[in-house]
Amino acid sequence: MQSKAHRVQLVAAFSAVYLIWGSTYLGMKIAIEAIPPLPMGAVRFTTAGVLLILVLVVAGRVDLAWLRSLRYWRSAALTGTLMLVGANALLAWSLHWIPSGTAALVVACTPVWLVLLDWLQTRRGAPGWRIVVGLIFGAAGVAALAGVGSGAMAGGSLSQESFGILVATGSTLCWALGSILGRRTPQPKDLLVGAGMQMIAGGLVMSALTLLLSPWWPVEWSAAGARQWSAIAYLTIAGSMVGFTAYVWLLQNTSAARVSTYAYVNPLVAVALGWLVLSETPSTRVLIAAPVILAGVILLQWPVRSRGAATVAVKPGHSANADRRERDSTTGEQERTTVVVTPRSTSPGGDAR
Repeated sequence: MQSKAHRVQLVAAFSAVYLIWGSTYLGMKIAIEAIPPLPMGAVRFTTAGVLLILVLVVAGRVDLAWLRSLRYWRSAALTGTLMLVGANALLAWSLHWIPSGTAALVVACTPVWLVLLDWLQTRRGAPGWRIVVGLIFGAAGVAALAGVGSGAMAGGSLSQESFGILVATGSTLCWALGSILGRRTPQPKDLLVGAGMQMIAGGLVMSALTLLLSPWWPVEWSAAGARQWSAIAYLTIAGSMVGFTAYVWLLQNTSAARVSTYAYVNPLVAVALGWLVLSETPSTRVLIAAPVILAGVILLQWPVRSRGAATVAVKPGHSANADRRERDSTTGEQERTTVVVTPRSTSPGGDAR
């Protein structure tokens, strides 16, 4: 039986994951009003990564050999480039054309790519009916959101909103690729340390790209006021540090199936905040697409135990493959483990949002 203190901790952690991560779309929308996505991300992720590593060093959770390991930094550079430079920068860029709530709904479809890529990689037979229906719902929801077939492509050219949704969809593909590769690349045993290294690596790549592109897209830092810097500070501290720490704690203290419910709540929070703060009135397409997308995500992430499948939380220091090997060695059975890889995850069970 859970103690009252533990229940309070669970409520606080879930509140952080639901509300903070749901509000990061609003934060990005405000930040890019004056600072382009690449330099904004460079400041945000480099700062968050360095602060997180320093906190973990003080807490005694960092093995300095991890920070000296070139293979860990190579992994961090690979996944950081895909998931922060590719995914987060593209997502922030898409916010020039679409409301923050719309972007959150597109991001909620990331499990569609994860399931497809995982199936292409493993070839574990035909997916079950629930997966197929979930994939169809997810794809149909994004199509409805983009206005496919409703005149959004007038004159044979994409509307600005449809282009923004296309960019956000590309963001989800980058994130899914990074998530799949992150399962197979060497990582430190502590998820927080790995996330910090990934944020630093991704932030440095963003910094390099900002410098390379500066002759064509110069950054006018003076154009950013207190509103934009406050948004970046919020994204750095709340989104990338507090929210992620709460998420890792939840993975160790409750089921991954429960934790994954944030994927359904975040878009609702983003839509509500966009409406309240930025006067982003949800369009008819958003109202139609939202329940379709969320139904698809629920079907894709619903814990299924048939045919040996199980939804598990990934503990720091344990990879999905390691967990599978442990079960195989003790039961003698080949079991399929469905690891919840989140719509904004840094690795199996992580999120550096």
